[in-house]
Amino acid sequence: MKREAKSREELLAGMQSLDDRLKKDLRDPEFKARFEDFYLEAVIAEKLHDLREKRHLTQKQLAAKVGMAQNAVSRLENGEHSMTLRTVQRIAAALGYSVLIDFKPMKRGAPAVA
Repeated sequence: MKREAKSREELLAGMQSLDDRLKKDLRDPEFKARFEDFYLEAVIAEKLHDLREKRHLTQKQLAAKVGMAQNAVSRLENGEHSMTLRTVQRIAAALGYSVLIDFKPMKRGAPAVA
């Protein structure tokens, strides 16, 4: 039991280190621009993957519902291919979800994605 608690503490400490590192890296304008370019797509890809698994669908089954090839779903989930808003909507609908987009004021110096 103590070993598990220590592992959680180590994991949390590592997460804090990653968060600190990201804050530091975001001070670099070039890194910040690249991060903003890919972050939102990565978050959407991860969310779609999680929703597909929640529905107990394979990539092939989802692809058939959406009308695309299985390898296209794989590339989208892995962030190897950019997706349009229309594609996100089609996949969300096939999974039984709608897409909600919200705009929030940016905090000074914060990345343009949250």
